[in-house]
Amino acid sequence: EVLEEIHNGSTGGHLGVTKTLGKVRERFYWVNCTTDVKEWCKKCVVCAASNAYRSSVHETTGQTPASIVMGRELRLPCDLKFGCTPGDDVAGEDYVSTLRQRMDDIHERVRSNIQGASDRMKETYDINANDGRYQPGNQVWLYNPQRRRGLSPKLQSSWEGPYEVVTRINDVVYRIQKLPRGKPRVVHFNRLAPFAGSNDEQAEARVRHVSPPDSELSFEEFMLLHSNGQKARYGVTREEPRDLFQTPADFCLAHCVAADLRMSRGIALIFKKAFGQLEELRRQRPEVGRVLQITAAEQEKERSVFYLVTKQLSHHKPTYQTVWDTLVELRDVLLSQSISSLAIPKIASGLDGLDWRVIRSMLEVLFRFTGIEILVCCYNPRRSLNEKTVDCFFYQTSRCKNGSFCRYRHGPEDDTIR
Repeated sequence: EVLEEIHNGSTGGHLGVTKTLGKVRERFYWVNCTTDVKEWCKKCVVCAASNAYRSSVHETTGQTPASIVMGRELRLPCDLKFGCTPGDDVAGEDYVSTLRQRMDDIHERVRSNIQGASDRMKETYDINANDGRYQPGNQVWLYNPQRRRGLSPKLQSSWEGPYEVVTRINDVVYRIQKLPRGKPRVVHFNRLAPFAGSNDEQAEARVRHVSPPDSELSFEEFMLLHSNGQKARYGVTREEPRDLFQTPADFCLAHCVAADLRMSRGIALIFKKAFGQLEELRRQRPEVGRVLQITAAEQEKERSVFYLVTKQLSHHKPTYQTVWDTLVELRDVLLSQSISSLAIPKIASGLDGLDWRVIRSMLEVLFRFTGIEILVCCYNPRRSLNEKTVDCFFYQTSRCKNGSFCRYRHGPEDDTIR
């Protein structure tokens, strides 16, 4: 136990025989102490592995780590048994200068070998390296190894696209833009790969719409499964406390409206002030269950806006059936236009009064096999940051031990964090 702590412990550091023996004698003494220390250091696996590493010639430097640091090779057990080759006898007064000269020679050879290894690596890399000769207008793939929420890393693809080269900033840096209306970004050419092209738009839409293994749920079957609050989570939606209108430009926007297009309150009023185009929406003949659209070209902006007609008049309330029919229509429109990113508020659950848990389960079920990402923005500038919005699970099932100091809501009267 003494040698285990002094030699192998956190303060030991696997020192050699001399230093380990010195540390032992500062605290203990027993018969055959020196022999025991030598045997312990000799049988130490970590020391043996370190000696093997320090005494082996490295391919890059062409020298052993021991010779680079100490100016001489390690003395191995075979050297002690069979003897070392005779070396040059150096007088004591010349030892320092001779050692310095020897180490300078070793370091010079090491620098030369490292430079040679670097040149070989560059030649090997340049054989298959892309010289970055992408021109503006070329279509490319972008390598993005970032993990997607709700997807296994083994199943997700690390290549995104296609992107279009907008500008060649220099030999290795490009500004690209995701088709059709993505936000420009600057990347290194090592993350790019040529895009060979695709099939016609209809075939591409069919590829993106992967049919589920079983027949799609009907509205009645969905309500039978999820009307009681049972959640459906397939990684389609994600909620973030952020401003809907500050989302990236490659996200299209959508919200619910009435067929009369009054939009006189709530978030519908904000959409009306921000985008307008009421005459264009009326020309599309709004009906319950339909999806109206203002394209990016019509509003001279970077993304389209979708209006989900879920009720006839603005003072009416939508039903789960009308919301379901409208979301089915929205899914088909997004797939036909190859749109993969959508940002929405908590639709039909604010002034309309429907249960957001059911609406979110609808989104998860209907968009599960489409590859469309839905960002739910639940930021409300008028709401206090300390307001409790999530019910406490333990309070509903039994008893919450945190009492009034719980971060979650215990009842309608419990609205703020104390």
